[in-house]
Amino acid sequence: MARANTRDMTTGGVTGHILRFALPLLVGNIFQQFYNAADSIILGRFVGKRALAALGAAAPVMNIVMFTIIGLCTGASILMATFWGEGDMKKCRREFSTCVLAGLGFTVVVSVLAVLLTGPVLRLMQTPQELMAGAKQYLAVVFAGLVCTFLYNIYTAALRAAGDSVSPLYFLVLSSAINVLLDLWFVVGLELGIAGAAVATVLAQGLSAVLCYFYTAKKMPQLHLRRRDLVLDAGLLRQTVGYSQSAALQQTCFFIGKLLLQGAINPMGTDAIAAFNAVSRIEGFVLAPGNSIATAVTTFIAQNKGARRTDRIFAGFRRGCVMAWSYGALMVVSMYLLAAPFTALFVNAGETAVIQQGVAYMHAMALFYIMPAMGDMMQGFFRGIGKLNVSLYGTVFQIAIRVSLTYLLAGSLGLISVCVGTGTGWTAFLLVLAVLYRREKKKLLQPAPQRAEV
Repeated sequence: MARANTRDMTTGGVTGHILRFALPLLVGNIFQQFYNAADSIILGRFVGKRALAALGAAAPVMNIVMFTIIGLCTGASILMATFWGEGDMKKCRREFSTCVLAGLGFTVVVSVLAVLLTGPVLRLMQTPQELMAGAKQYLAVVFAGLVCTFLYNIYTAALRAAGDSVSPLYFLVLSSAINVLLDLWFVVGLELGIAGAAVATVLAQGLSAVLCYFYTAKKMPQLHLRRRDLVLDAGLLRQTVGYSQSAALQQTCFFIGKLLLQGAINPMGTDAIAAFNAVSRIEGFVLAPGNSIATAVTTFIAQNKGARRTDRIFAGFRRGCVMAWSYGALMVVSMYLLAAPFTALFVNAGETAVIQQGVAYMHAMALFYIMPAMGDMMQGFFRGIGKLNVSLYGTVFQIAIRVSLTYLLAGSLGLISVCVGTGTGWTAFLLVLAVLYRREKKKLLQPAPQRAEV
């Protein structure tokens, strides 16, 4: 039976597999960043810097919740990719069913808790009073629509586990375009402000989920879940939690770090908050290629681990590293030279204080942009071989450095303190991962022990 756009990565050219898998992911990630940046640009230009700053204050809270769910889907994807590489379609579909059922229940609980805790968390972050109402409105709408976020991400995770990175791209491109149109309608046309931007985001995400479902039903029968397939397998659930908890905790820790950083930035005032929101959106585009290549390498390694092709595991990792270094060097140069026009996209020309702070931040950060490129590759390797705790512990280590240095230097350096803390954290994280990689490589290359002949 045809497997639609699926890809068997256990045979054939290594570079070709990674590139063909990564390029649709890259385009998708870029559209995802447009998806995220659309709210900021439209709010900053048509409503004002206060709305842009309110969105910036809300973003870390939103990301903790959303990326916890995305992290769970990432872990499930690795397990499904392993079953797919083994050729066990029945187990892969049963794993998918377990993830959907358990994930829906978890998402509903998280959604309710998130809505209830939004106000206290924003106050704990020292969010300026003038930004509180807008931030709370945005988060209430987004958290009410978390089920849409989960369903979209679990379906795209299943498709990518099967080697199909093309179909999710089509859904994302369409929903990104719809998100921009709805933003313009709700924010500019109906003048609903920041709440309108949130509604547009949820509706566009829901459309992506619906499209993924119908595509899977028609083109991917191996993964389509009928009523008789809806079984929650306790054994697979425990295994999934073991894989997913590290990915989810890593994402949660990362965005808790971002939330703590936001807590250091909020006392700097509306201009600094607006500038940081703008440059954070720009950084999303900077980091997208590394994330895409790393995801492709993770799937490549997971499938070859399932097929016991150790030689291809390291060949795939090496090719990914070459790609990462190439794009990282390009980002260092381009982000330094284009800092001013990029920052100016998010606010009106008269907001010179916001633009100046954004440009100063990007000039300082440009020196470090090659670090996350290689860090993503290292994490892709460890996720692919099933050792997700390495990324988790490394992320906690990195975040501790970032937050500590930012708070230590915020009084004297302002927004630049985030650059110093982030760059130092990225560098330390990469060094730790490099040491652990060398150790793991020696283990994997050791020949299997020979059985004694009787």
